[in-house]
Amino acid sequence: MQKLTEIAAGGVLFRRGRTGLEVVVGEQRDRLTGARTLRLPKGKTRRRETLEQAALREVREETGIAGRIVAPLGRVDYTYGEAGSAIAKTVHFFLMEWESGVAEAPDGELERIAWVPLQEACRSLTYDTERAMLERAVEHLGGRERA
Repeated sequence: MQKLTEIAAGGVLFRRGRTGLEVVVGEQRDRLTGARTLRLPKGKTRRRETLEQAALREVREETGIAGRIVAPLGRVDYTYGEAGSAIAKTVHFFLMEWESGVAEAPDGELERIAWVPLQEACRSLTYDTERAMLERAVEHLGGRERA
């Protein structure tokens, strides 16, 4: 089995809504299992692109929303298999504040995009590692809202 590496970046994109803090969550079908997943926007870095540039680009491509980076949140490491290869993936996450745009799925990577109350997002995200990034976002935001 061939071992490959992959670097990606994404974000916890937030805004202050009528009922408090909201974050963008996307719905996607898993390529291998077909299972419905709820996740944060993220994607692979490009050559000569910084992690911050990749995170901002991927969030905008996947959601239609432009944000500004507030703080780094950390990284997630995992391995997945595809086409006979083991791929070691590292995803760097950033806390981002909404600047402009409307939630939509312009590049087709995510099937649906929605602004979700912070507490609901923490309960509904599919992956524990992404929920941990959401907890870190809460810490950076001063704990005004608990996930």
